[in-house]
Amino acid sequence: MNLRLPILISLILSVAVSGISNAGATKTHVPPFNVSGAPNSQELKLTLQEILTSRLNPALVQLVEKPDQADLLIVGSYAQFGKMFSLDARIKDTGSDSLTKVFEQGEGQEDVIPAIGRLALKINGEVAKRPVLVVPEATKPPLPVVPLPTVTSPPVAKETFAIRSEPSAKKTTDGWTSAPLDGVFSSLAVGRTLAGGDRELFVAGEHTIQMYLKGSGLKLVSEITVPVPARIIAIDTADLNRDGLPELYVSIIDRGALASRVYQFDGTTFVMTAERLPWFFRGMGHDLTSRTIYTQEMVGAGKYYGEVKELSWTGGSYSTQNPLKLPRLGNIFNFSRLGGATDRAQYVVLDGDGYLVVFSSDGTEVWKSSDKFGGSESAIINESQSQVHSTGGLQRWVFLEQRMQLLKDGTLLVPYNEGTFSIGNNRAFNKHTLFAFEWTGTVLKEKWHSRKLPSYLADYAFDQTTGEVVQLEVVQKPGLFTAGKSALSITRID
Repeated sequence: MNLRLPILISLILSVAVSGISNAGATKTHVPPFNVSGAPNSQELKLTLQEILTSRLNPALVQLVEKPDQADLLIVGSYAQFGKMFSLDARIKDTGSDSLTKVFEQGEGQEDVIPAIGRLALKINGEVAKRPVLVVPEATKPPLPVVPLPTVTSPPVAKETFAIRSEPSAKKTTDGWTSAPLDGVFSSLAVGRTLAGGDRELFVAGEHTIQMYLKGSGLKLVSEITVPVPARIIAIDTADLNRDGLPELYVSIIDRGALASRVYQFDGTTFVMTAERLPWFFRGMGHDLTSRTIYTQEMVGAGKYYGEVKELSWTGGSYSTQNPLKLPRLGNIFNFSRLGGATDRAQYVVLDGDGYLVVFSSDGTEVWKSSDKFGGSESAIINESQSQVHSTGGLQRWVFLEQRMQLLKDGTLLVPYNEGTFSIGNNRAFNKHTLFAFEWTGTVLKEKWHSRKLPSYLADYAFDQTTGEVVQLEVVQKPGLFTAGKSALSITRID
């Protein structure tokens, strides 16, 4: 999705609002960077452009959208050689042959942003040397005073947190957001809705699972921990044994191997009913009783192995059955079925670059999106000497994709996280949008999308009964002196 223009426009507006005069500023166009030697060059082109423009002095530089509107062009390039990189900028005056070059270099991804800051300081210095013609106020002809008709503005409607399928003035109920929860949680699962209307919500971080009861407020009911070095990857709920109580399916990696667990929650406490299971879990379905739990195995270095299968509870134990014939790009965390699908369109997959790809049942690609979606900071991290040759480091990162949910009416929900800086394994998403699509038989057509919210969407669930989306958001990233903050929110879809 081309979201860079609104970013640039908002940057220019913020400068105006802050009261900084740009009367002497030079109209400047900064195109996307030229990138070489980096693995994700397409995203990096725009990311580096955004970072550089945000660091240019607005008293010297007035950003414009098109090069033919500019008096100055700043063309940046990024070249990576192993761990070393070079940032170069050519500053060209469009009204003459004047050309100035500046550069910065560094080592490692952690030095990229500081190097861009140093580069921006050099550019600001060169732009400041450029003579700027400022028209004296006295020479400007006075503007004629034209009386304006009196216009009565309509009352401003209160903004709500409801998602609307189309523009509408219909009154809706405001959404709900919890107080910040201590820590960064990465996975969400919904349990039962009790007789009084209270809802069971489960959240998980790397080593902790908490159960909350959402009524008029949010109450922590129970908490369990998984000892280090075991690490929680994801959680899902279902009721496979049909006893009316939710089971919590917890995907866990312990010392490079899958050691997943199943807990029963009786309303007050967790009871572990199975452990050291060799599968990842992913739940799909509209409620606890109809939900299917899918499984997939893993081999060394965090690689998915074998077919995705359904989990079965028979005779007091778990087994797998009914393997799916997913396309070669599919794995347990990046696929969904399509509503009303035929042989021509059976599965949709979020590929490694973030594009939605629709496949037929025989694995033939049917359609691919032109925009990117998904975006996750959750990853399986394994260390192996075999990775040094291919990646230059001991660690292999496999990012789990965002959950795609198919609703009863065939609507497919797909989230999109975006961030100001995301290179390689360094991901820092800080805005999200939820999109809804329908399969027309030819393309995935957008039905609606939510307004953009300033937080990273870690996970979400859809309550088919109430038509509400429950979202787990990271509202503050962890740092040297904080463990970060998360929040739960509930929003109704109209």
